[in-house]
Amino acid sequence: MKYLVSILLYLIGLPTFLIVAIVVIVCSFLFKPQQYDRFVKALCRILLRTFFIKVDVIGMERIDPTKTYIFMSNHVNIFDVFVLYGYIPNFARGVELDSHFRWPIWGKVITRFGNIPISHKKLRGALNSLNKAEQAIQNGTSIIILPEGHRTRDGKLLPFMRGPFLMAQKARTDIVATAMVGAYNIKRVSHWLIKPGTVKFVIGDVIRYESFKTLSTHELKETVKESIQKLLDENH
Repeated sequence: MKYLVSILLYLIGLPTFLIVAIVVIVCSFLFKPQQYDRFVKALCRILLRTFFIKVDVIGMERIDPTKTYIFMSNHVNIFDVFVLYGYIPNFARGVELDSHFRWPIWGKVITRFGNIPISHKKLRGALNSLNKAEQAIQNGTSIIILPEGHRTRDGKLLPFMRGPFLMAQKARTDIVATAMVGAYNIKRVSHWLIKPGTVKFVIGDVIRYESFKTLSTHELKETVKESIQKLLDENH
């Protein structure tokens, strides 16, 4: 039965994704990013519902939608990006693995959308990407980044990369730790099956730049990791 349910979800969800992709690409040619951002957020939420994924948002009152932040979260499955873009109210763009930009359809979408590619293998290229993200922050665009770099294989947090925290220190920008609770039960990276369910998207307290400006990059990395782990534990 679970296989039949998953097949039906793909039959419903994938055509919806193609429509969303086309709409985003067309909008990117016709409008400025801020002009169609709310529309994209709505499309992300609709796409999740076509896969029968419900999202409960906790802690929205902790952030100011008019301010610029660096949002960090755990990385679970292919639906992460739609939860993050769909439910973060701020104008934001993501830092995403460079290989994703070569994927059919998706690569075109995120290129036109304005996401920033980053390499895990080329240090100079990764630093250039972080510099672009820092510049975007200075121009008023919040950044979404998944510091694990890869999707979890067992539901637990992977080690965090150093780059996102170096970027936060250079940009002198507040960090918002977030967590997607329950996402691992819906879709796992090791299998194609999708189980309809609810994701709790938990927004933590803002980690102010003033509170971490004297920390080392390693200390900041561990601080944010502990914050995300706490959100996962408390809302499990």
